[in-house]
Order: sequence, then C-alpha cells, then structure tokens
Amino acid sequence: MSVSAQILVVSNKEEAALTKCLTGFGYAASRMDYSKFKSEKIASPLYDLILFLNNDGRDQLSGLKEALTEQTSQILIIGENPFSDSIQSIPTTFCDMELERRLASLVRLQVMKREFIRRSETTSQYGLKAKDLPDPVSEETSKNILLVGTESDVLGQVMLQLDRGTQINVCQNAMSAMDELQSTQYDAMILLGAGQGDVNLRFANDVRANSRLFNLPIIFILDHESNRQAAYVHGASDIVLNPSEMKNLRVRTFLHINQADYRFSLQKLFKTSKPLPVTDGPTDLYSFGFMRAHLNNLISDHRAEDKYLTIATLDITNLKAINEEFGYAAGDQVLRQIGNIISFLVRGEDICCRYEGNKFLIALPCTGIDQARFALNRVYGVTKTTEFAVAGQDKPVAARVEMGLAEMAEQETVEETIRRCKGVSMVTTQAAAS
Repeated sequence: MSVSAQILVVSNKEEAALTKCLTGFGYAASRMDYSKFKSEKIASPLYDLILFLNNDGRDQLSGLKEALTEQTSQILIIGENPFSDSIQSIPTTFCDMELERRLASLVRLQVMKREFIRRSETTSQYGLKAKDLPDPVSEETSKNILLVGTESDVLGQVMLQLDRGTQINVCQNAMSAMDELQSTQYDAMILLGAGQGDVNLRFANDVRANSRLFNLPIIFILDHESNRQAAYVHGASDIVLNPSEMKNLRVRTFLHINQADYRFSLQKLFKTSKPLPVTDGPTDLYSFGFMRAHLNNLISDHRAEDKYLTIATLDITNLKAINEEFGYAAGDQVLRQIGNIISFLVRGEDICCRYEGNKFLIALPCTGIDQARFALNRVYGVTKTTEFAVAGQDKPVAARVEMGLAEMAEQETVEETIRRCKGVSMVTTQAAAS
C-alpha cells in the first residue's frame, strides 16, 4: 500500500495511539528503541522523517546532537527538546491538527529537496551545467520578516530569538499590515496573538485569500493553547506558544521560509533552463518531452519507495470553439494565461506541463488523491472562474475547464493513469498554502 512518507518512531515502548495517528495521516510508521538507534547507524534515505518520543522524564537524547545534525532525514522531537536552536519539536500536549501540520511541513520540505535534486538531474540531460544550478536556500541575513502586534515584551523576545541579521519590520496592527505586505516583499509574517476580537485570525484568512500572498509563511505567537486549532483553521503555517515555546521560534519560522526558498529555486531552475529545449512555447510551461523524461525518474523513485504519486489533468473543453470564433492567436493567449495560473498556484514540489492541444498535466509527488484534491482546489477554482483578456477583443473570453485526477497504480503507464483522471470530480475545500 502506497504512503506519503516513511517515518521512524524512536521510543522505548509501543505507542499504539501515535502509530494510529500517523497511519491516519497517510504515513508508514515503524519503531525502534533508543538503545538500538544509538548503536546502529540509520541510513537516512530509508526514512523521510525520524520522530523521537522524549516523554518519560529521562535524558534520552543525551549525546545524540552530532548524530542528529548529520541526518539528511527530517527530525521531530515530541516532548523536551535540548536542541531547540536547530531541531524541530512539539509539546506532548499537542492537538492532532498541530501534529499533522508540523509533520506535513517537515515531510514537504524533504519532498521538495528531493524533487529539486531530481529535477536538476533531468535538466542536466538537456545541457544545464552544475555551475548554473540555483542555490536552494539563501542566508538568514537576507530574509525580511514582518511582525504584526504591539506587545512590547513579546516583541523583545521575538527580536532576541531572530537576532541573526534577519531584517525585521514591525507593524502595529492588522489593518495597516496588508498595505505593508502589498508594498514590500516579505519572506514571512509573525502575528502576535489572536488579536482583539480575533482580528489577527481574520487577517490571516484575508492573506490566504490574496493570490499574491497565498504562499506567505504565517507564524502565530499565541498566549493560550485554546487558540491553537483556530489559528491553523485560519491559515497559520505554524504556531508558537508564549512563553513556553519561544525558544523554538527561529527554527519553526525558518522551516517555512526554507520551503519557500525551495519553491523559488524550482521556479528559478525552470527559468534558467529556458534557453534549452525544455519549454512548451504557447503555455510557457515544461514541454511534455521534458515531463516524460522527468516522470521516468519520478515514477521509478516512488515505486521503489511505495510512495503515492497522483496525476492530475486540466482540459480546456471549449478551446476549439475559441479558436474558431476568435482565431488561433486568441486560443494561444488563453493557453498561456491558464499556464501562468497553474504554474503560480501549484505547490513547489509539483510539476506541470502541456500534455496535448487543450490538456495540461500536473504530477504531485508523495501525494494521495485526497491531498491532491485539497492542493489543487485553488488551481481549479481560479481557472474555472477567470475570464481571459484577448488582444483585439472588447469582451473577455470564458474558458470552460474540467479537472480530473488519479493515483498512479503499480505497473500502470502514465497514459493509463491519464485515462482514469477523466470524470473524477474535484471537491470544493479551502486549499492549503504552499
């Protein structure tokens, strides 16, 4: 059975409830006790994430820092975290949604790292040199973070935690923060508290509804555990409880900034490769030739690791009618605008191309069909409701679109999966930030 990620739980006893929770999130979980973990050198590629359960009051992690920092797998500690400056953790009082989001963020970063390496390898087949590859993660000193709130004591703690040359701007309230976000490029936003009358929660929701700011990492610093779930529901990327979790602020913030870095690097890799024969002219997406070469590696990796791989298609069902009524130049303009929407709104790890005349193809690595529906809902909603400007026409042109998706089955070809995509409906949900 396919999964989204392989997780190793390091614990001295069976944790049936935790294992059930991980399985419910779509992960495969195996367990190892601390003594075995310390005596054996774990091969990082076997696991996407190693989860340490540190909840029995003993210093189980003593002497492991060097071993942990050398791991290429993502790491999460449940309970006391002696390495809060470099390793992610979550308190033992976590709610299920908090655990799910933290795990999903760490797993997605791992998926994006592997996809960057894989896509770089495919691009190198077309002639891109290693020296021309973009740097996946930039320095912390180049990051620009907006703080929203007026609590001077909390502001001071935030400044202390992030004081590594990071550029920090302060905005007193949510009303003026939107103008600030629109006028300046920020790498993340930190909201201090839920705000009077939940104003910060509503503001986070407004940011998620803004197409330009949709992917902005949003970190809430909360004074009350009771607001945890509400913050996630309203669009939080992560939360930090004040004062108990303030020492985790930096590592949690930069987890999401690093995700954004990898998304940008994958976009930059595409732009760098444009002089090579990898692009579909009308849509300005990857060509299907490139996609075919890349899918060979993607499918091979996912089958070897028993990972989900979902394929989605988007069809412009009235493209022939647009060409006949307005001309082929108009049809090409509609194709390019839809291509721009898809490339902007898909997650960083997803890859898209034009498959044939009126059909687009999106591959979603390590993603089951329900997660894929959630991730693609915004793409579907925007393309379905947008009217497109066409040169020489006074009125906008409407494109009718249909979207379908299917998990790739074992031994199935891409063409067979694409045929199964047709007629699979999209369920309207609030899309997750990417």
